[in-house]
Amino acid sequence: MQQGRSPFFSCLAVGAFFVFLTVYLGYWVERSQILPLFLAYGAFFAAYSWILFRHAMDDRRFYVGLGIALRVVLLFSIPSLSDDFYRFLWDGRLAAQGVHPFAHPPVFFMENPSKLVGIGPELFQKLNSPEYHTVYPPVCQAVFWFAAKLFPESISGGVFVLKLFLFACELGTLAVLATVGKNLDAVVAYALNPLILLEITGNCHFEGAMLCFLLGGIAALGRGRTGLAALFWSLSTASKLVPLMFLPIVWAHLGWRTGLRFMALFAVFCAALFLPLLDLDVLANMAGSLNLYFRQFAFNASGYYALRAVGKALVPPTADMGRTLGPILGVAVLVGVLVLAFWKRKKEDLDPIRFFYQKLLLASTLYLALATTVHPWYVALPLGLGLLTSWRFPIIWTCAAFLSYSHYVGGGFQENYGLIALEYALVVWAVWQDWTRIRGIGHG
Repeated sequence: MQQGRSPFFSCLAVGAFFVFLTVYLGYWVERSQILPLFLAYGAFFAAYSWILFRHAMDDRRFYVGLGIALRVVLLFSIPSLSDDFYRFLWDGRLAAQGVHPFAHPPVFFMENPSKLVGIGPELFQKLNSPEYHTVYPPVCQAVFWFAAKLFPESISGGVFVLKLFLFACELGTLAVLATVGKNLDAVVAYALNPLILLEITGNCHFEGAMLCFLLGGIAALGRGRTGLAALFWSLSTASKLVPLMFLPIVWAHLGWRTGLRFMALFAVFCAALFLPLLDLDVLANMAGSLNLYFRQFAFNASGYYALRAVGKALVPPTADMGRTLGPILGVAVLVGVLVLAFWKRKKEDLDPIRFFYQKLLLASTLYLALATTVHPWYVALPLGLGLLTSWRFPIIWTCAAFLSYSHYVGGGFQENYGLIALEYALVVWAVWQDWTRIRGIGHG
């Protein structure tokens, strides 16, 4: 009798602990409170790791349900670790009142006061980068618009709508992982991952939407449904532009004729989704902001920081390394993706679909390794792709990436390069451990 009740009480205790940490991190702690933030996140990740590696086979469904419940808990919080959602609401309020969100940067409306509802100093003061045009693509803008339509002036109401959409995307991601991966362990690994919980449902980052649609496209490709795959891929691209880099890999995987059909349909769907942006001035504004983002901003980078340090030692101090390195690293990523696209599978290697998943994972890893800015939530992409393979280093990355919040210690904005070095040392170690293990068993 006691043996039958033990698993129940064990699950109940674990669930209560996860709920406590979720409430604390989602509702109470601020990103400037670095010590309590790190201690709570460390405890969260330790409990998560214990679940993943203790092989509790009979409890998988409970843990997936717990992950969904924790997302419900976070639906009612106001993000405390990121202020991006204020820009989401700003863009939505503009669109809801017939003003194109790409037409002007927020500072324009302070220099040229208007009678637009909710567009004023109170919200403006909470924006980051108010001097730049928005960079969020159409799926994001549609959700922002809907939130503003329902709640024209309420921040909490608008945030709730954003979270509901992302919650639905998270359910979709879990469903696709269960279908494509055919491995409930992978679903648990995603459902309970602390970084995913906090950054997507908690902090309203649209990597959740991008990943959901991307995995939907991958699932459709696996079933031979090229048109549906192209639709999902375009929705993913219209959530975040990152999936564009995977197109050469998809084309090579499908072959010339099917790949061409996929690309044509993808182009048609993207044209329809991006139609509201098809204005030369608007496109120029968006491109200008993206250009400034990649050239002038730097946060939690790895390869970029290392190369910048070498460059500063070799070139005159007046040289702008950001303007030089940004485009060079972009070209390096493109070349790397093309190499991956035409990388041929050996007979003894993975089956074709697993090989395809692995290429996508490696491409996303290369992109983040050479990016000038790597916010913690960006790691959602390699995590989701990695769970379709035998590679598990992205799980460690979701722990290590949280060290970048040291940037905000005490309310300041100063990176701790020692902790960044530790973060990427952990990631490199995890990659090496994966490589050793996978090479030993002969597949990835």
